[in-house]
Amino acid sequence: MKYSKILRRVNSHPKEAVNYIRQVVSRHKKACISCGVVEEYTIHSMDRQGIRTFQCQCCKKTWSELYGTIFYRSKIPLWKWCVALLEECISTGACSGKELSQRVEVSHLSAWRMLKKIRQGLLPVLNTTLLEGDVEGDEAWCGKKENQDIVCGFVSRTQRAIVFCLIPNVKEATLYPLVKQYVKKKSTFYTDQRISYAATNVYYQHYTVNHSKKEFARDHHIHTNTIEHIWGDFKGIVRTLHHGISKRYRLSYLALYAFKYQHKKSSNLFYHLLSILFQPTYCLI
Repeated sequence: MKYSKILRRVNSHPKEAVNYIRQVVSRHKKACISCGVVEEYTIHSMDRQGIRTFQCQCCKKTWSELYGTIFYRSKIPLWKWCVALLEECISTGACSGKELSQRVEVSHLSAWRMLKKIRQGLLPVLNTTLLEGDVEGDEAWCGKKENQDIVCGFVSRTQRAIVFCLIPNVKEATLYPLVKQYVKKKSTFYTDQRISYAATNVYYQHYTVNHSKKEFARDHHIHTNTIEHIWGDFKGIVRTLHHGISKRYRLSYLALYAFKYQHKKSSNLFYHLLSILFQPTYCLI
C-alpha cells in the first residue's frame, strides 16, 4: 500500500480515517461492554468525525466504537492520529515530537503524548516470539549515570525477530533464564565470550567470538554483528532524534524499534501497526 496515497486521502478527506480503522475490526463480532451480549446492537448516533455510538438492545447501554483503544476520548481528531501512524511508518528511524507537531498542527506536548501512546500500545506485543534458528545475544548499556539501563537483546537471523529485556546485571543467574525463555532449545546461539553464557552449551549449539582480541567474525557465520548493528542503530536514533530518553519510557522506545525491525520488509506496515493499536475491548475474534 502506498503510504503517500493514504496520507493525501486522510488529509483531504478526514472522515476516511474512520473507514481505515473499521477495516481492522470488520471481521470481528461486537459484544456489549456492560452485559456482554453478542451482536445485539444498533447504531445509536454518529458525531462529526463519523465515529459511531452503539446501543445494546438488551441493557440499552451505549458505547463508542473507539472504546478500549488509544483513540478513545482523545480531543485530537482521528485523522491526525492516522497521520501520526503514517509518519511513524514512513520515518527512517522514528518520528520526533517536534516533527509531528508541525505535520498535524498540534502543540509539541500533544504530539509527544500521541507518540507515547503509540509506543506504549506496542508493549503487549514485545517479546511474544520464540526465537529459533541462528540467534545472536548481547547486552548494551543505554543512557548515562543515574539514567542508565542494561538491555539484553536476542535477535534471530532467520526469523528477523528481536527480544529486548531490561536487566539489573549481566550475571549468569540473570541471563541464562532469559535465554531459555526466549530462545528455542537446540538453536544455534552466537555471543561474545562473556562467561555468563557458558551454561548455554547444555541446550544450544553455542559459538563465541573474542572481541578482546579484535575477533569480530569467523568462518563467515560465527559473529554477533547483527545485534551489534541493532545497538548502534537504536542508540543513534535516541541520540540524534530524541536527544536522550528517560528510564521510565526506554522499554516503550525499544518496543517501537523491535516492531519496525520485524516488519521492515512488510508491504503494509501501516495496517500491522493499526491492527495492534486498534483492538477494541468489545470486539470478539
